Amino acid sequence: MSAQDQVPQSRPLAQITDTAIDPREVESAVWSTADGAMVTFSGIVRDHDGGRADVQHIEYSAHPTAATTLARLCESIEAEMSGPNGVVRVGAVHRVGVLPVGEIAVVAVAVAPHRAEAFRACSELIERLKHGVPIWKRQLFTDGLTEWVGVGDC
Repeated sequence: MSAQDQVPQSRPLAQITDTAIDPREVESAVWSTADGAMVTFSGIVRDHDGGRADVQHIEYSAHPTAATTLARLCESIEAEMSGPNGVVRVGAVHRVGVLPVGEIAVVAVAVAPHRAEAFRACSELIERLKHGVPIWKRQLFTDGLTEWVGVGDC
């Protein structure tokens, strides 16, 4: 039996990691042969923010409860989005530490029998993750100034 034919783990994939994230690994942990749609979102560190075009890198920090909060969030979205059109499953992995421009900071995946549910679940997952999981970012600019972003969101 190939990895794709296996039934996904009983709990949603929800991880905080300090290592590089491979979107394909997140996808394969969530997808099963019952799914006809998969939507993947990768959040990537960009070189600008808030009108400044000189972001050098971002440092992500997570509260010790972040992984548990993320798991509960994933479970909630699965319960809310699953219904008569089938089961929706989601997974998310968020990176912490210092990430240079171009590095993947977060991957969110939603799978479902049909595309509408997968798109809706992935969008809802990333929005709730951004505002409800205690992860903060500090941007460092090329002039040495820093700025905390999202501290008040959680």
